[in-house]
Amino acid sequence: MFATPIKRSVFGLPGSATLIKRGKADVTVRRTTGDVLVGRGTYGRQSWNGQTATVFGCSGFLGRYVVARLAREGTKVIVPYRGLAEYIRHLRPTGDLGMVIPMEFDLRNPKQIEECVRYSDVVINLIGRNYETKNFSLDKVHIEGAQRIADISREAGVSRFIHMSSINARTNAHSKALVTKAFGEQRVRESFPGANIVRAATMYGYEDELLNNIGRFKHLYLTVNHARQRLRPVCVSDVAHAIDIIRDNEDTVGQTYDLYNPKEYTRKEVIDLVQFLLHDRVWHVNVPTSLLRAVSRIADMLPFHYTSPHEVDLMSVDDVPSEDPSVHTFADLGIQPHTLELAALQYIRHYRPPQHEEDPMEPAGYKAFRKPPVPVSNKDIVA
Repeated sequence: MFATPIKRSVFGLPGSATLIKRGKADVTVRRTTGDVLVGRGTYGRQSWNGQTATVFGCSGFLGRYVVARLAREGTKVIVPYRGLAEYIRHLRPTGDLGMVIPMEFDLRNPKQIEECVRYSDVVINLIGRNYETKNFSLDKVHIEGAQRIADISREAGVSRFIHMSSINARTNAHSKALVTKAFGEQRVRESFPGANIVRAATMYGYEDELLNNIGRFKHLYLTVNHARQRLRPVCVSDVAHAIDIIRDNEDTVGQTYDLYNPKEYTRKEVIDLVQFLLHDRVWHVNVPTSLLRAVSRIADMLPFHYTSPHEVDLMSVDDVPSEDPSVHTFADLGIQPHTLELAALQYIRHYRPPQHEEDPMEPAGYKAFRKPPVPVSNKDIVA
């Protein structure tokens, strides 16, 4: 019944938090507000653990994984959306009936934001983008929007606030998208004392823009700087897992986390890995950065989004973790990140050419969530 320290805490890092693993009957008391969270029903998806979370940016790449983790643990999840309700209907089956609640909102409308966080004790802000539109500039999204959500959440009595940023967010970064994210972090800390800042490196997964773009454009994949960009690719499910642990543990209040792969890759090494897994050549062409930026400016004027100068700038920015000893990592949360070489194939194997359909689906010694074959006769049954 009583909470016991879990062995996955950091070893030897000064100032690191000791994570606590709670039992089903434990009572959670929010450190910032003193609120007591009492669950109802059995532990798990078909219950309510006493927590209500609002996930802004739930329709994005990371959002669906965060919502799925929260909902399956019995958290009531508010999923604000902009546009059509069909954009987030895939999130509703992740939780039990009535536990995933969609609410329409506009980032510029404080009243709608207040309605989304009114009954929540946790707010997770995943809103971010790499290009501008006529309605939303990078400043309005990363700085003004983040501050507005943090201000309203504090005034509504929200206990925990988790803000998603980038591992490369710097006020002197080469990309405006990263500069605005850095200033957004500062505004969030000022507006919501005790907020958690989560900075993730380049993420990969089923809907990513790293592995899938290489596989989709394998016949003509454009790179800059001869693909020498240094990356620390991290699995999106690991980032969602980290956010879930931060949300659930009161010892993490106010901490900043850099989430990245312990191993460093260049973009060329990632391209070579995709070639090896697909059994097909990736024709990558190096383009001068100035030329690609000029083309992207023209493409950015088209009605639909194809690319933008900001995204071209990001193609030459290296994933560099912070050297600040007070910044925590996966190790502080007890998470062992997935290995890119072993996890990548399950996300891109549909890009293999037809003549390799019968080839093994995984590298030697790795099983990508495959079930054992169903026995068809008595001789196939192993005792």
